[in-house]
Amino acid sequence: MPLEHALQRRGLFPSPGPWKQPKAVPAVLTQPLGMDMLPRQKHIKTKRKPYQLNVMVVGESGLGKSTFVNTLFYADLKDTLPKVPQDTKTVDITPVHFELEEDGVKLHLCLIDTPGFGDRLNRDQDVHPILEYIDQQYEAFYEAEKHVGFRRIIKDTRVHACLYFISPTGHSMKELDIKTLQELSSKVTVIPVIAKADTMTADEKKEFKKALLEDLALHEIPIYPNAYPDEHREPMDDTLQHVPFAVMGSNEDVQLPDGKTVRGRAYRWGTVEVENPQHCDMAHLRQLLMIECLHELGDIAHHHHYHDYRLRLLQAQGREDILMKCDEDFDAHIEGMTKNLAKEMSEREENMRKQFVDMVQNTEDDLKQREQELQRKREAMMKELEEQQRQIAQLEQDLNDKLKLRSAAK
Repeated sequence: MPLEHALQRRGLFPSPGPWKQPKAVPAVLTQPLGMDMLPRQKHIKTKRKPYQLNVMVVGESGLGKSTFVNTLFYADLKDTLPKVPQDTKTVDITPVHFELEEDGVKLHLCLIDTPGFGDRLNRDQDVHPILEYIDQQYEAFYEAEKHVGFRRIIKDTRVHACLYFISPTGHSMKELDIKTLQELSSKVTVIPVIAKADTMTADEKKEFKKALLEDLALHEIPIYPNAYPDEHREPMDDTLQHVPFAVMGSNEDVQLPDGKTVRGRAYRWGTVEVENPQHCDMAHLRQLLMIECLHELGDIAHHHHYHDYRLRLLQAQGREDILMKCDEDFDAHIEGMTKNLAKEMSEREENMRKQFVDMVQNTEDDLKQREQELQRKREAMMKELEEQQRQIAQLEQDLNDKLKLRSAAK
């Protein structure tokens, strides 16, 4: 059936189609039915299934990424990460898998390290292997969806979040950081972090964060969570005010003067505590990743970045846009298009009216100018005619005077 005919006949048949449900009629229960247990059932079922979190770590060598990972997840993961020679000439993508468990909840954690990034003399091409890896994971998920048995559980290897480490040197972001973040943010959720927060004073951190936010806004680089608003998200104003997060890591426990043992670094001038919000933003970053937005990161990766990848792929295959809108938001999409079209038509009508008024006004002004010019020419011609008449009258008078003188002389 042609698409135009299908759209014309839409709504004339009782079947709502596979992607929609008919409008429900509200009913009142006379006795408890037990539906209030559904959330508990869902909670139990969901708790049995391990959660998946794929985190990519990108940044130059020497910024303490491995130590940071150990500190962030309260686990000694450093020794299990593969060792890559420092003089490597390529960026090696090395995903490593871990299983974390807390109160019966399991988390399958995949850390994707990118050793070699920014270490070469010519660093412009360092981001390309990272982008290729991200696209490969999208492609693998897309191929799994196309499989005849797509109802089975699909292994999700897509990158849910990218922690991008920025060196705390200078007064703004490097050109490499800007170009890399521009390309990464178009494919994955980016969370910028400032490395080695213990090397800066509180005022220096404040000024550096301000400069980074200005650079991000200037180059239109979307970062998480600022560029991903969600009306269903719990308010987290306290966390947002610390973006971008200034972090540090430590594998050592140090003892404070009061006898308390904490994770941190001891210096001659004092002790820097990793979990102290006044010293660094590690606690706020963990709050964002693990407590507030762990599930949301997967949703954004699927419904935003993967959707964009899939859309580009289908459009490249010649798929019509209208066929990709047959989902639960079809009516909302059509309604939005109708409103936008009505607004566009209204704006066009107003523009045409203004253009017509301007055209009439310009024509009237032109006619007035022509009329004034003709009036000036008429007045000039009348003056010239009067002058000629005066001269003729003067000549006649002179001629008559001469004739009288000649007659008198005879």
